[in-house]
Amino acid sequence: MPVSDENRGRVAQRLQIALLRESLALVEDGVATEASIDSVVRNAIGRRWAVGGPFEIWEQIGWDLVQIIAGELFKEISVATAPGRIPDSKPAEHKAGLVDAPVAKESEIKHVAVVGAGLMGHGIALEFAAHGKHVSLHDISENLLGEAMVRARTGLMALVSSGRISEDEIEPTLARISISTDLHESVKQADLVIEAASENLQLKQQIFSAIGESAPSHAILASNSSTFVPSAYGSATDRPDRVVGIHYYNPPHLLPGIEVVRGPETSQEVVEIVVSEYRSIGKTPAIVQREIQGFIGNRLQVALLREAMAIVEDRIATAPQVDEIVRNGFGKKLPEVGVFGLVGNGDGELSQDSADNIFRQLNNARELPRLLLDKIESGDLGVKTGIGFYDWTP
Repeated sequence: MPVSDENRGRVAQRLQIALLRESLALVEDGVATEASIDSVVRNAIGRRWAVGGPFEIWEQIGWDLVQIIAGELFKEISVATAPGRIPDSKPAEHKAGLVDAPVAKESEIKHVAVVGAGLMGHGIALEFAAHGKHVSLHDISENLLGEAMVRARTGLMALVSSGRISEDEIEPTLARISISTDLHESVKQADLVIEAASENLQLKQQIFSAIGESAPSHAILASNSSTFVPSAYGSATDRPDRVVGIHYYNPPHLLPGIEVVRGPETSQEVVEIVVSEYRSIGKTPAIVQREIQGFIGNRLQVALLREAMAIVEDRIATAPQVDEIVRNGFGKKLPEVGVFGLVGNGDGELSQDSADNIFRQLNNARELPRLLLDKIESGDLGVKTGIGFYDWTP
């Protein structure tokens, strides 16, 4: 059954304002600036919404994993019933193209170690190597490392296809990546160590304890964790001031957006070095000024999902209709202007009046919706099982 034009507009506004509500909460809580939030949207999650709505995107991950990722965030994301002041124009640093950026300086990072050669690790490694860094890639078995190098070649071919490197650069780039199952050998000369192991806190703490003992005293120790905050693993080292979160989005070598997550003891020097280094290799870093679960990106994605699920449960639109409204509507604008950019672009989509009215209608559930739990209980998890809100072919 098609969605009426009136309901289509209502759905779009509710979803946009659900994003705005969480964005405003992050700013008001001092977690991030408007510019950093828009940077994450423009350069990472917004690019996903331009090609797939929330149901399509989360089904790639699987509703069982969404339960883990979103379960805690549902208890934390904003339930404000009024918006406060909505910015009437883009922030000055957004206009200038700056996102919490220090003055560029000569690179202090020549050697990068990546611990974990899986989905994210191999992409992180190949991107640094493509920019002339020597990269040590570590994992626990030669087979895993061999597979990572095969995937790295494929990733470099993607960079060739996108015009970011030439085909002649593939072999020299691969030659700059050394592989080892010996953690000490992998990190002993590193200026930056990036842990990209599985999301297991005990494992990460063991890794950080080991790299803290083996890496040079000046080395910055980072984690690509999307779940754990820097203090959780930094506490396992003797240098928490040199520990920082560097949250990539998949695929890490193609999406430019990253989040630099400051821990309670992370030094300003470390933040500046990391931001400067990533800008020098073409990334767009956004600073998360203090630890918070989900950082910027996951909190916004869960805020959108919560409202999308409520719309489907209220029978205003189906899951595919919600996805189509996002994908072919405001999702196309988000990679260009971000959430706050929608406010300041003059089209009135997120006006103060509309926000005042719609804030009171937004979903405030603190528990996962029955709609999601039913999918998990029935085993309809999405791509991994072939069925969820969609039927997925191999």
